[in-house]
Amino acid sequence: MMIGQIRQGDVLLIPVEVQPPAALLPQDEVILALGEITGHAHRLGGTVLEWTEGDKRYVRVLERPGILTHEEHDPIPVPVVPPEQTFRVVAQREWDLSEQWRKVTD
Repeated sequence: MMIGQIRQGDVLLIPVEVQPPAALLPQDEVILALGEITGHAHRLGGTVLEWTEGDKRYVRVLERPGILTHEEHDPIPVPVVPPEQTFRVVAQREWDLSEQWRKVTD
């Protein structure tokens, strides 16, 4: 069963029907986005696979729900990312007054 999107600050996780490559090694934590101004990070903890295909970045949590953390947005870790579901990681963008798309800075 696929759940909906998950957003934490300027990071969006979109559920997709993509399988991870077979040779990936799980990590205990993946940094989804690093704040250019504050140095704070959006982190996904648990048993996490991370990979890219072309210009798209994906994550998948194994076994137990993944925990999203960020020093400002969610200081208390919450297991909200369901296991065995692949998510595309999207850094949010905004339109500025000079009519240009730009990455949201944190």
